[in-house]
Amino acid sequence: MSIREIFSDADVRRMVKVAETVWREANTSFCSIEQVEYMIERFQSFEAVQGQLLQGYRYFVFEENGDIIAYFGVQPQGERLFLSKFYILKEHRGRGIFSQGLDVMKELCKEGDMRAIYLTVNRNNTHAYEVYLKKNFKVIEEAVADIGCGFVMDDYIMQMDI
Repeated sequence: MSIREIFSDADVRRMVKVAETVWREANTSFCSIEQVEYMIERFQSFEAVQGQLLQGYRYFVFEENGDIIAYFGVQPQGERLFLSKFYILKEHRGRGIFSQGLDVMKELCKEGDMRAIYLTVNRNNTHAYEVYLKKNFKVIEEAVADIGCGFVMDDYIMQMDI
């Protein structure tokens, strides 16, 4: 398995195909299908990711045998690194992929003189929430955000100090 940052349109298109699969299977247990489809289009479509890259986001993929099996997106924000997305295909969970990605993020923090990694997680996404707690993230705030079309994100904001 290898981890690399992506830049090309071809890599973004490959990652977006994985995003469509993993978002549907990971989020429908706590979001409606309509909201998941809306979020894919708004946050994980090719156009959305291209726009995020222009805003300073960085995307990394985990590849095995030429296939993308997981990915994450981050954005440096002052003294903190924002973990926007981290998704692993279901059949590859439990292999330490999140821990490897966290190591990459910690290196990015050191390189960028950032003191923490923070993220938002849906309050009903108990699996992800528990993983973050085990990795020493702590809830620092709660937030409800209107994301349009009548959908809201009801999240915990969690942070890990580096």
